[in-house]
Formats: sequence, C-alpha cells, structure tokens
Amino acid sequence: MNSQFPEATPLGAFTDEELRALIAAGQVVDCLTGDVLLTEGDPGDSMYLLLEGTTVARLSSGHTIRRYEAGSWFGDLSFINPGHRRSATVVATSSSKVVKLDQGTAKTLLESHPRALFALMQRTCAFLVDAERSLVTDLRRRNAELEDTIRRLELTSQRLTREEITARTDALTGLGNRRAFELNLPDFVDRALTLGTGLAVLALDLDHFKPINDSLGHAAGDEVLRGVGQVLMAGVRRTDLPCRVGGDEFLVLLGDLSESAAKMRAEALCKALGTMPHPGDDRGTRITSSIGGTMFVKGEATEDFLKRADEALYAAKKAGRNRVGWA
Repeated sequence: MNSQFPEATPLGAFTDEELRALIAAGQVVDCLTGDVLLTEGDPGDSMYLLLEGTTVARLSSGHTIRRYEAGSWFGDLSFINPGHRRSATVVATSSSKVVKLDQGTAKTLLESHPRALFALMQRTCAFLVDAERSLVTDLRRRNAELEDTIRRLELTSQRLTREEITARTDALTGLGNRRAFELNLPDFVDRALTLGTGLAVLALDLDHFKPINDSLGHAAGDEVLRGVGQVLMAGVRRTDLPCRVGGDEFLVLLGDLSESAAKMRAEALCKALGTMPHPGDDRGTRITSSIGGTMFVKGEATEDFLKRADEALYAAKKAGRNRVGWA
C-alpha cells in the first residue's frame, strides 16, 4: 500500500507504483475554491482522483450530498460507462489538486501499465458495488423510516378525525352541535348556489321544556332531548344536517329540495315530535315543538337566512305553538 493516503480511502488501496502510474497517465489539475469540476446532467467519460484539498457533491437544489477529502475519487461511473450523465455537481471547497483520468488515460495505461489499469478497474468496480450496497441499505432504512412515519401520520390522522368528530357532535343527542352547523353551513350554501337547488333551514324549539327540568329533573329533560335527537335523525335524509345548538334549540339544514318539499319535511318532523310521550305523565300528554322554516335566497347573507328562520319560529310560538311557521 502507498503511504500518501489512509488505507481506508480509495487511493490508499493502491501501491505507490500503481498510484504513480495513474498520476503519470492522467492530467494533473490545480483547482481554486469554487471551481466546478463536474456539472449535474452533463455526459462524461472521466473520473477524478483527489490528491489534495476538499470538494463537495451538490444537487441542482443546492443540497450537499457528499464531501470528499484527499484520497477520494469521484466520477468513476462515467469513466466505466462513457456517456453516463453526471448525477451531481462537484465543486472545490478549498485549493485542491486532482488527477483527471479519461478514456485516453485508459489506453495509455493499457499499453504502459496494464497492472495499474487492472487494479483501477477492479477497485473502481468494487467501490461501486460497495456504494450500491450502501445505497440499498440506506434506501431500506429510509423506506422503513418512511413506513414508520406514514403509520404515525395515519394514527395521528385517525386520532384527529375522531377528535374532530367529537368536537362537532352533541354528546347527549348524537346530533351535530353548533360548531358542526357553523362549519357545514357554507358548504350547503355553496352547493345550493353551484347546482341551483333549494336550501332550507328549520329552527326548532320544544314547547314548555323548562317545566320538565324544573319539575321532573334534568335526567327527565335529557331523556326528552335524546328522544328528539332520534326523531330528527330518523326524519331527515343522510345528506341533511340536524344539530342541537342550545338547551332545547335545534337547527336543521335541508339541501337539494324545493320549498314545498321543505315545508312537508317540517310538518312531518313537527308531527313526529308530537308523538313523543311526556316523561312522568301517564295521561297521554305529549311533547310538542314549534318550528320556523325558510328558504335560502341567492345573494343574501347567511345571517339574514338564519334570522328569517328565527322570525318564523317566533311567529309559530305566537300563533299557539305545536306548529310550523314559514317565512
């Protein structure tokens, strides 16, 4: 082995005689800091032995992928396979001395020092095989890391999805809550405007609900509210959105239907709620509700849309409750 470079470096594996033959057959080049020796994407047929100084290999993105110290070489793949395009740009990072070996060098060595050429080709191929093994190992490691990251992201996504569903759900009734209503309302409006279909909102209150809590307790009131949730979920389509937005206050979005169909749906819900038995009352008293409904008008603000439903609800209450008001 030669004494000029550490044995662990590519050039450290050559004898002094072989290294002298390589340097004599090649072209010695002195480089300044910043000089470009190879350019990514350019076809090549030469390799470089780094005798002094340091260089780096960079991608077009500017990312440095490797650093070379004295005793290293680079560009070996193009030397073995002429015309191969450079995979990176190599730049001198200090004053350096390199030996350029090209196809002419190979012919010269074949005639004058065939043993040195054989050693160069043998060790270059071995170096490339080791590099490929290292690359495969690195790719496997990175793939395992990527799979682990994907699993973590999937678990995080599932957790966030569950948390978001929980954040949008009324725990007592299983309906959407005010957050769900506010988040979904713009989508319902956009769909109505895009498709030119009708959009209705129903504002619903239970009649005389407070006395239930006051006289029978909150457990009885919760039982009634759960029953309302079941009636609303059973009485609307999967594409509709029933929400509990307050104590006994509910809002229902009905998309893709005409005004007459929306009124029929409101009347059906009012009737279905009226069949619910009053807790603690065995005399046939039923739970009733007042509903106010309206259709979305193109160009109006959603605040006006909801306000009109509230006004219709107030009118239904004023007219005697247990009925549907429409605005």
